[in-house]
Amino acid sequence: MRVRWWQSIRWRFALISMSIALLATVLMAVSVIAAINYYYGVDLSQRLTNIANNTAQRIGVSYAQNGSLTTSVNSVLPSTPSQNVQNSDFLLLILNIRPPRLIYPRYGNANAGPGFTGLLLAIAEPSVQKGDFAKISRAVTDARRYGYSTVVEIGTSAPGTTPRLSIVQPIFDGGQTGARVVGVLIVMPRSVADNTVPPFLKTIRIAVLIVSAIIAVLAALVAILFSRTITRPLAKLTGAAHVLGSGDYSARVTTNAQSELGELALTFNEMATRLEKDVDELRKQEFWRRELIMNITHDLATPLTAIAGLGESLVDGVNQNHEDFEVTGRIIVRETLRLRRLVQDLHLMAKVEAGAMQPQPKVLRLAAVVDEALAVLAPEFERANVEPRNNVAFDLPPAWADPDMLMRVFSNLCENALRYTPEGGAVIIEARQQGNMLEVAVTDSGKGIPPEALARVFDRFYRADTSRQVRTGGSGLGLTIVRAIVEAHGGTIRAENAPQGGARIIFSIPIAEQAPIWSYTTTPIR
Repeated sequence: MRVRWWQSIRWRFALISMSIALLATVLMAVSVIAAINYYYGVDLSQRLTNIANNTAQRIGVSYAQNGSLTTSVNSVLPSTPSQNVQNSDFLLLILNIRPPRLIYPRYGNANAGPGFTGLLLAIAEPSVQKGDFAKISRAVTDARRYGYSTVVEIGTSAPGTTPRLSIVQPIFDGGQTGARVVGVLIVMPRSVADNTVPPFLKTIRIAVLIVSAIIAVLAALVAILFSRTITRPLAKLTGAAHVLGSGDYSARVTTNAQSELGELALTFNEMATRLEKDVDELRKQEFWRRELIMNITHDLATPLTAIAGLGESLVDGVNQNHEDFEVTGRIIVRETLRLRRLVQDLHLMAKVEAGAMQPQPKVLRLAAVVDEALAVLAPEFERANVEPRNNVAFDLPPAWADPDMLMRVFSNLCENALRYTPEGGAVIIEARQQGNMLEVAVTDSGKGIPPEALARVFDRFYRADTSRQVRTGGSGLGLTIVRAIVEAHGGTIRAENAPQGGARIIFSIPIAEQAPIWSYTTTPIR
């Protein structure tokens, strides 16, 4: 499935991160500008109050001396009009009381802009209550009638905008508060009259906007790079998962991530390793299943063919005397026993696979168990002209093992040794004590095991004799069952070639703990 770029986790994460960073930057910029405007307004109000109080007091003192407001203004502010209008940051206006008119600055000397013209009109006609300067008109009226000093905010302001402040200060006779009001002083910044942003705030705003833009760009780059550090391991995991899904179980993820993504990659690799092992095991199981079917088909075909052929001969009356009937019956019984032994091997192997093999150990004399096993197989040894030898010392410490399973071990090992021992040879069973274990060896006098087959003789259905002759074929499960029984008792098993020739199978079983520990010298395994 193809994922479009805007649907990918990387770009979604990057866009969300950039949006959050941009929102945070905008909020920061707005907060900084609002804070600057607030403290600028506080500082401006204080400065306006100081200028208005100082100027009004000086003019009032001068008025008490000469009795003329115009003369007092000219004496206190001799060159202010020109500087006030053109160069000063603050605009000072002085109104007479009777008649109410502007006496400072004069119209002819004022290089007024549209804002200043509107201010003059609002002051000249107090009945006009429209525009940004309507509040000043009302403050002038309060100052003339009641002697109030008012800080006026011109127009309407929104959060983050530049405060437009001015102060209307009454001029008292003699500069004493509560005396007769002889005039009104208005002080405001030039930017307020022209409705412009002060240069200081303008510079600050531009700097904040530039810094915010830089922060936004950097935040976007960091978001993209950071999203890559998160999504890159995910992309590798996705690619490895696709490879794994295609059937290649060797796919692994290589990443340097140390966070949860690194742990996820490690878990994925462990899962892939376990899955690869499981698939390999399933393939082996499938191979063994096919080999089992092939082996069972082959092993069943020979005795079934013999039984069917001999049965047909009996039905057809080919055998005419008692001796012929006896030979035929003996062959049928032997082949039937072969079939039963194969079925038993398969049943026991199924128990091994299911983990249902549970030994019931008892205290056993190993020499007696070997004697019993060889007695059962005596006819087979006689028929093959092979000598069985029990060299197990009777005074060895007793073993702790399941008697039926141990009999099966000796039976399988002896049958396997007998199968590869030529006529006139011998099968020797020996044992010795090794710590708290008894080490038992079964040696034949045959050709031995090929070196390349030593590591595989205990595998299921493996045969060192690839020709699969009837005499040496077997079911291929005997040694596998022996290994399972020995390991169920806590022992080990191995195969080797004896120095004097022939194959040797060595296994160990535990000594009975409740038996006394003797220090007997036994015949070493040669």
